[in-house]
Amino acid sequence: MKRLVSWNVNGIRACVNKGFLEWIENYSPDILCLQEIKALEEQFPPEVMELEKYHKYICPAQKKGYSGVAIFTKEKPLKVHYGLGIERFDNEGRSLILEYQDFVLFNGYFPNGQRDHARVPYKLDYYQEVLELFHHYRKKKKNIILTGDFNTAHKEIDLANPKSNKKTTGFLPHEREWIDKYLEAGMIDCLRLFKPNTPDIYSWWTYRSNCRQRNIGWRIDYFMVNQQMESQLKSCSHLTEVMGSDHCPIELVLKN
Repeated sequence: MKRLVSWNVNGIRACVNKGFLEWIENYSPDILCLQEIKALEEQFPPEVMELEKYHKYICPAQKKGYSGVAIFTKEKPLKVHYGLGIERFDNEGRSLILEYQDFVLFNGYFPNGQRDHARVPYKLDYYQEVLELFHHYRKKKKNIILTGDFNTAHKEIDLANPKSNKKTTGFLPHEREWIDKYLEAGMIDCLRLFKPNTPDIYSWWTYRSNCRQRNIGWRIDYFMVNQQMESQLKSCSHLTEVMGSDHCPIELVLKN
């Protein structure tokens, strides 16, 4: 069994102050993908860098205190790719790709379209590049796991208030279409494979109005895999009891 966890920590330094170290020591995932680390490698708390059981790969944004992704992994990967090789995305530290013997792991922090929708085109361009990356590895017959904060709720079941958010970025029709495109391209939304019609499963809650306590949230964090991996999947779930961020960790368990 291999446990992969993905978590938008909304700042690794803030998350460490809210119990991150105790959680990772106790839960001990085999691979942990982080988004929105908001820190350069030298700004990571030393106690995080001293976690001996993990190889650590950190891809920060050029801008301090913004964006950035990281992967902590017990098994050393065969290859590591920092970014997509596209400057306007890589400057923001949005992508980290690790190649293992059995699969390729993509950890992405997909852009937020912004309240005025100004960054929606940039966001959808990023979706396009990630889809091309998926096709690249599938042509090589490699299994691929995509995870991260996709910043889009796919269906009405994936957010508490769909009707009032139809014009909100993260639930715009042309954003949601990209999740459809991913599925049509041969990806599986792992959570919905196991829980196709289960409502009220969210991964992000605004800090306002006690939304987390009331479970008024959005499911915008995903694990996706190519369809050929389906038989290898044991479970996919949300670790909603884990605090430390406005997102909860999500988990994918692979069979031996």
